[in-house]
Amino acid sequence: MTDLQNNQDTPDNNSEKAPNNKWDDSEFHPKDRSSWLQQHRLEAGLFSGLVIVLLAVVFWLPKTVHPPALPQDELAKANTGSATSDEASTPTPSTGAQTGPLESPWQDAQVAKARRQAQEILAKLLDKQSSLDKMQVDLWAADAFKTASDNATKGDELYRSREFGPALESYETALEQFEALIKQSEQQFEQALADGQQAITDQQAQEAVDAYTLATAIRPDNEVAIAGLARAQVQEQVIEQLEAADNQMLQYQYQEAKTHIEKALELDSESQAAAEKLKTVNQAITESNFANAMGQGYNYLQQKQYSQARSQFRKALKIKPGNATAQDAITQASNRLTQSSIQGALSKAEQYEAQEQWQQALNSYQTAQKLDSSVVATKVGILRTQARADLDRQLQNLIDQPLRLADPAVYRSAQQLLADAAAVKPRGPRIEQQQQQLQQALNKALDPVAVLLQSDNETNVTLYKVGKLGNFKEHSLELKPGRYTLVGSRNGYRDVREEFTLQPGTNQKTIVIQCDEKIAMGS
Repeated sequence: MTDLQNNQDTPDNNSEKAPNNKWDDSEFHPKDRSSWLQQHRLEAGLFSGLVIVLLAVVFWLPKTVHPPALPQDELAKANTGSATSDEASTPTPSTGAQTGPLESPWQDAQVAKARRQAQEILAKLLDKQSSLDKMQVDLWAADAFKTASDNATKGDELYRSREFGPALESYETALEQFEALIKQSEQQFEQALADGQQAITDQQAQEAVDAYTLATAIRPDNEVAIAGLARAQVQEQVIEQLEAADNQMLQYQYQEAKTHIEKALELDSESQAAAEKLKTVNQAITESNFANAMGQGYNYLQQKQYSQARSQFRKALKIKPGNATAQDAITQASNRLTQSSIQGALSKAEQYEAQEQWQQALNSYQTAQKLDSSVVATKVGILRTQARADLDRQLQNLIDQPLRLADPAVYRSAQQLLADAAAVKPRGPRIEQQQQQLQQALNKALDPVAVLLQSDNETNVTLYKVGKLGNFKEHSLELKPGRYTLVGSRNGYRDVREEFTLQPGTNQKTIVIQCDEKIAMGS
């Protein structure tokens, strides 16, 4: 089986040669024996050395020489710790005589060393081979892996032929090739990731799946590769959504296009194509909304609906903050709205003036002045209508309250007010009517009103502002228009009080004043 077995067979052959010396000690005389030893001293020394070597080979060498290394296809069984394979690798003495060349201890030691080295390399080879199998090397370096495997097989063949040196070289070559493939796997993995990402960018769904499948084959637990494969597997759906979005955008249906893009991002949140399209569609929506708001604003501006126009321009500015066009449009609409409001207020003021509604006209002029204090027409209008409004209010107050004219001071003031009214220009129906009504009130304020007082001749009557009238049945007198108070008193009776008003132009007025309610003695 092995060289070591051949070496262990050699002592048996030598031991069989000893009996071939056909001599018997009993046939020689001691003197003759000594003479014979002297004559064959060299042969005796050689024979003694050979016996020592034979004993060393039989008893010492098996303890120092390791079992021979197994070929690559049997090493896996050896590594399991099988006692059977260990015993098989250790040479056993042959029960029968075998023939073969005798090996020297030095040569046996070199053979044993070569076997140990081969065994160590074989263990490394199996480890590298296992790693490459897990990386599915056949997918990305099948030819190179086959070449390395062939070198390992060649080493097995040489090993079996007991050419341990060349076998060791073949194993070392295979190991170097396996290690190179493991290093190459890093490049293959990175390239697969790059190819997968590029395929997704180029919207090549199947190419992306293939690339990331290779990456996950090389690194099954790599999170980047796993995530990339998951993205690649939904790329066809992503592409469908993005194509639908493109079609919608061609039809200016931006909101519908955005919906498709958002669905694509739900499938692949890292899609750069979807992210770019989302930016594009959002910009298109912004531009569309801005254009619509500006267009509606200008339509309102043409229709002189300046407030609505300004609202639309402000809406456009919110869509695109800082936009100069929208800001200019707001300024334009605001200016026109201001001018329109001023003109409207002045127009109303003129209408109120024509109707002699001076307070309303004054309010309109003041409104116009708040919008633009530099307008001269508003300043003049305020001065004019302020004076007429004051005159109108004073006249109307006296007309509405003619009894105030009973006061001499008020009467004199009314006379002056009437003179001012007569001088006012331009004149209208209202001022003429107010002037006539006040004149009539002044005239009637001087005309006395006949008053008949009736009593029971027991009640003592007093008229405030006039004096005591005493007891009477009837008492006649004339009083100016105004408000008066009568008080009646009588012993044993409760006092009475009567208030009455005499309006200008009133006919005779009869008033009864007498005490009728007796006062109880205990009260």
